[in-house]
This record gives sequence, structure tokens and C-alpha cells, in this order.
Amino acid sequence: MQNEAQRRFKFSIVLSTATISLQEQLIKDIYQVSKLMNYPVHPVLAKGRSHFLCLDRLHTHYNNNPPSWVKDLEGLNGDRSELVESFPELDEKWEKVNVKKCKHRNCAFYEMCDFIHLRNNIAQGNSVIVTNHDQLIANEKLKMQDRRPLFPVDTEIIVIDEAHNLEEKARSSLTESWKKSKLIYLLKVLDRFLRRSPRYNETRKQKDKIETELNKFFQELLNQCVSQQSSHLKAGLETNRYEINPEAITNLIALKKELNDYNISAQLLDTTSEELEASTTAIEEFLTFIEILKQNEHHIIWIEQVGKLNSHNITINSVPKNVNEEIANYFFEEDKPNTILTSATMSTEGNDNYDRYDYLVNSTGLDFLKYSQLELANPLKSPFDYDAHSLIYIPDHLPKPIHQNYETFREKAIQEILLLIQLTEGRTMILFTSKEDMNFVYKKLVDEQLPWTIFVQQDGSSQNKTKTAFQEDEHSILLSSGIYWEGIDIPGQSLSNLIVFKLPFPVPDPILNYKMSLFDSDGFDKVMVPEMITKLRQGVGRLIRKESDKGIIAILDSRLSKQANNQYRVPVLNSLPIRNVTEDFEEVQIFTKRLFQTQFIK
Repeated sequence: MQNEAQRRFKFSIVLSTATISLQEQLIKDIYQVSKLMNYPVHPVLAKGRSHFLCLDRLHTHYNNNPPSWVKDLEGLNGDRSELVESFPELDEKWEKVNVKKCKHRNCAFYEMCDFIHLRNNIAQGNSVIVTNHDQLIANEKLKMQDRRPLFPVDTEIIVIDEAHNLEEKARSSLTESWKKSKLIYLLKVLDRFLRRSPRYNETRKQKDKIETELNKFFQELLNQCVSQQSSHLKAGLETNRYEINPEAITNLIALKKELNDYNISAQLLDTTSEELEASTTAIEEFLTFIEILKQNEHHIIWIEQVGKLNSHNITINSVPKNVNEEIANYFFEEDKPNTILTSATMSTEGNDNYDRYDYLVNSTGLDFLKYSQLELANPLKSPFDYDAHSLIYIPDHLPKPIHQNYETFREKAIQEILLLIQLTEGRTMILFTSKEDMNFVYKKLVDEQLPWTIFVQQDGSSQNKTKTAFQEDEHSILLSSGIYWEGIDIPGQSLSNLIVFKLPFPVPDPILNYKMSLFDSDGFDKVMVPEMITKLRQGVGRLIRKESDKGIIAILDSRLSKQANNQYRVPVLNSLPIRNVTEDFEEVQIFTKRLFQTQFIK
């Protein structure tokens, strides 16, 4: 049987999923299956370059005089997850010493580089490669550019897990972004070389003028962000994407000739330098970007906040409108490997599979395939006994979480949260779509001096460390957002009470506004509701992770109640695996008492 299997499967398979934790679990599963089948495979965990230490950058960071502990790194795996446990000094410096732009064979540390060893390992055929969506898309882009791909050329099957994220990942890879600091840096590089020119006084004045106009431009972008952010926060919404005023683009277009003339002055220098060539090339790319802004009928343009809101932390961005076509080109052309998309949340309620997968099919370019090329599988039922082990509670008496009464909603929601937490004596995770809401609730709960530990997600902290602490302290409470909506596995009684602060509708931004515009008056139902349902299903999926898990889910959003009578109520509830739904807190008390065979409320 082994010889037959080896003859039949002489090719590579690429498995792509969303998080490192899922990738590491897949590697363990592959080894287990391989052992059970008595069939040897070559699995490779293909982490991105940013996960690896760059010895060249490390020595540069310390001016080639590194501290003594650097010698202890020799012979160790260059993976961050393994290094920082023994060398915590590396963690805070990681962004300065990890692999960015690899020199390959021109690097003095080439032979001992673990990133290079991984690249060589990946390139072997007859392998099972486990990677993330970013690297998978990067591989397809390289192939389309006739460049050496990351993954084996004998790849015949691609499996994309968590496929509901595919559109966003593809859009991210196609986005072009420009930051003020990058442009100012490029101007300084050109200025350094132009000092040798007899026209330096003239070019210096050009540079100063361009810098002044760039500062004005990004300050105007900042003003627009602040204005829009203020409106969002009043409604309890958070976003890092903002609309851009066309007048601001006009001002940037007016700068194009001055910038082009300055760049040509640098290109005409009788100097050979890789740094100069790279900088003038980058300026040319920015000039092309300005042209896209000028003729933007095929692109979406927006401002994005990266970090604390100031003029140094905003970018101007552009992405093609036809992301679905690009995805189809990457994965679904006739000469591409067979591709399997999987996710527990990529289908919704529908009369048939074309209805159920409608949003995914349209947003990922699957609709460009011929009928014979596309097979839509029936969604599989969960093996868990949700009816016996879980209940959804929707408090219909809470104010709607909308702009005009948002503060009232938050105060009333706190009271509901306290009742629910007491019901299960902690053992609670609360999911938020807004960090401001999360911090507000955290302060209120701390003021209550509850007898249980309260954990709150921290920016930049390890999610595994926080998750483990919550899981080990059974009666604790965890307040979280973002990454905790999906890909987090917390089985057992530590998570017996999942509270969704409000329905996770995405905040309207230029990208979503464009997508909604394609459907005229149905944009909200065709885009915002499916996006919300996908995220809600991911969040709800955190509660039941194994057959013995049990608990309650509270969605503190009265827009989902019977009384509100919103047309998305039925599709939302039908998309969730839990059929027990109540709006009566007494039923929640009875259910919880029966479920845990104890009376939590004294």
C-alpha cells in the first residue's frame, strides 16, 4: 500500500490558513496522519521571513560589536518563537533585527541563516507545505511575474483554510501605500547625492518646497481623519480607514511636476550607487501612484491610520477595484492547481448552495469559473450537541447601540454583563468590536471590585500568554477584541459564558462603500450583513470547542430581538449553529442551573 501511495502522490500540496497557531496544529496533525497511514510525508511549516532572525541586521544594529550573549545564538534555530524564550532582549528589538530584505548569497551569514534553510527546504518537491494566506498570494504573484516561486513547482493541490479571509488578504497584497516619512527619507537620500551637483542651490530649494507641500498634504489628510474619527467614536465605532477629500488629491497632483524635475536631476548625476538608483526608482513609483490618484476610476483611494493618529502614522492608499478578478487570476485559471476552499463560516442561509455561497463566490472571483469547474459542497453539520449544551440570550430591553443613545446603551449593557458574570461566577469572555468600548467596560468592572480576575487584551502583548492565563484561572473574565473573534481555542469550563457586546457590523469605509455601491439600494443587505454574519459566527464558535463544552452566549444587541423586527434577524439566527434562543433572563438562569448542576446566583 505504501509503494502504491508513493506512486500516486508524487506531487506537493500547499495548505494555507490564517494564524501561526493553526499552522502549527496542522503540522502536528499531518505527522499524526502520516504515522497512522504508515506513509512518510515531507511537511514544512513555511513561516514568513519576519519570523526569523537576520544575523546581518543584528550585527549592523550593534555596529558589528554585539554583546556577548549574541555568540550563544550560534547553532540555534533562528525562529523568533524559540529564541525569545532564552533571549528576551531580542523581543523588544525584533523589528530591527528580523529578516526584511534578504541579501541571499551576498550575505556573510548566508550558510548559517535559518530563513535560507527554510527556503531551500520549501523548494523540495513531493512535500506538504503549511503556510499563511500572505505567503500563498505572494507565491502566486511571483509566478505571474515569471519569477522563481516560493513553493515547489510540482504543487498540484492548494487548500485555502479560513477562506472567508481570502478577499481581505488579496486586497492587502494589492494595496499600494505611501507614508510621509518614507517620502521625506527618499528626498533626503537624493539631496545627499545632489550636494555634488553644481546646481545644488537650485535643487535644495526644490527639495524644501516639495517637503513643505508634502507636510501640508499629510496635515490635511490628518485633519480629515480626525474629523471622521470623531463622528465614528460618538457612535461607538472604530476604524482605521477614512475617506479622502478630492481637493487634497488635486493639491498632490499639482506637486507632480516639481517632484519629477527633482528626481530627474538626481538621475542625471554621474554617480553609480545602488542606494541612489533605488531611491529614484521609488520616486518614480510614487509619481505613477499620483497618476493613479488622478485617474482613479479603476481604483479605490483612502487614508489609513497605522498606530496613534498623527501625520507620521497615516498613509494614502490605492487598490484595484477588481480584487475578485485578481484572485481568480491567482488561483482559478485553467492552468492553476486544483484549489479547495474551506471555512466553517463561508456559507450563509440559502435555498441552495449557490445562495449559501453567494457572497464568497462573488467576492473571490469564483463566479468567473465555468459551471463544470466549480463544485459547491453541502455545508457540514457540526458534531457538537448545541441544543443540549448551549443557549443564546438576546436582551430585548437594552437600548439599541446606535449614535443617539450610545452612552445609555453602554451603561445598561454594564448592568446586563454583571448579571451574566455572576450567573457563571466568572468563566466569561466578552468580545468587542471597539477597543474604546472594551476599555470602558474594563474600568467599570474593575470599579465593581468583583472577586474574579479580569484580563484585558493589551496592544502588542502575546495573545497566547493572555489566553493561557485566562484558561488556567477558571473563574476569570477576559475582555477582548480583534484577534480573539477567530482562531482562538479555549476548551473547558474557563469559557462557559460568551458575551458579544454588540453585533459586529463592519464600520463603513471607502472599500465597503465601494462594494455596497455595486448593489444600489441593496448594498447593506448584500455586503454589511454577510460581513457581520461571518464575524459573528466566528465569535460564537469560540464557546463550544469540544464535545463536553457547554455554556451560554449573550448578544447584547436588541437590534436582533423579535421586537426590533429587523429583516436580518432570521438570516443571522439561522446561520448560527445554536437553535436555543431566548430573550428572557429567567430562562437563562434555569438553563445555566441545569447545565452546570449548581445554583450560581445566591
